[in-house]
Amino acid sequence: MTGTTDSPAPPQDGADLQDETVAPHRAATYSGVALLGWMDREKAIRFLLEDCLFEPDLTEEDAERLWREWRERAASLPERALVTPAREPLSEEERDHAERFLKYLGGLGITNAQVVKIDPMALVVAQHHIAIDVAMAYAERCNQGDSWMEQALPTVSRNPNLNITFARRNFDTDIDIDLPHGEFLFGVHPQGGFGPKEVLSQVMVMELGDRMLLGKGYHRLYGHIARTEGRLPERLSLAALDPGTLSAPSRTAAESADSAPNPGLSIFGSRPPVFADFFTEGLAMPVQLRRKRYQLQVRARWVASNEP
Repeated sequence: MTGTTDSPAPPQDGADLQDETVAPHRAATYSGVALLGWMDREKAIRFLLEDCLFEPDLTEEDAERLWREWRERAASLPERALVTPAREPLSEEERDHAERFLKYLGGLGITNAQVVKIDPMALVVAQHHIAIDVAMAYAERCNQGDSWMEQALPTVSRNPNLNITFARRNFDTDIDIDLPHGEFLFGVHPQGGFGPKEVLSQVMVMELGDRMLLGKGYHRLYGHIARTEGRLPERLSLAALDPGTLSAPSRTAAESADSAPNPGLSIFGSRPPVFADFFTEGLAMPVQLRRKRYQLQVRARWVASNEP
């Protein structure tokens, strides 16, 4: 990691990272940052055109020009000598919380997980954008007394109020469920019956060969680091270590990953994106992200078919 990422100065609202093409903040948008240089061309253009707001609107040619500019910045970085973040010792309070979290996971049928304490800044990332407004809402909860440990590793299930609309036509049923965020599934509840289920929202990491990948908890961690102003040891965080491991590719595949059109910018490459890049001017592009509405749309159809 370069020296610019060792002591980050996290943006509170994106105001210190300016670009003349970014639209002013609107109620229908979030302030955000994106690691555009690490996206492939198709993903980056779709992201800029569909998920971001610019004034005036971007053309596809404008989007590609922006992507190439940020791509060159990422590709010109020196190779990064990444290692798995050191596992820091847990305090007694952290050990107690880790035990409660693992017990909670066990009640959900999840076993073999571990809890580690690490510096998030060196984690390799697979998600390339952050909605700063969402992240800072997590930080505000901690400022109001919510424990960061409970934010990172929840020990109880939440039951948010959901607006559910039914429409029935004869034997067919349509169900629309308005969601507060996108981390919901429609499945079977342990006590029986079908319905929306909130996905466990913990900070989760996974071993990735000689490095470690952040799997979940991007907005929580961004808010945590911003709240602590990037100081050590305050920015250290508990995380659930997934028992699975992603194996590094063969040497031939790794060398291929470092060649054009992907000059070492994959998670296994020599210049992978790391969490600290979200806080680094010149690598994190300021954007206005379009707000999303989330629904579970369930369609039940009565069907009669002939037996074989």
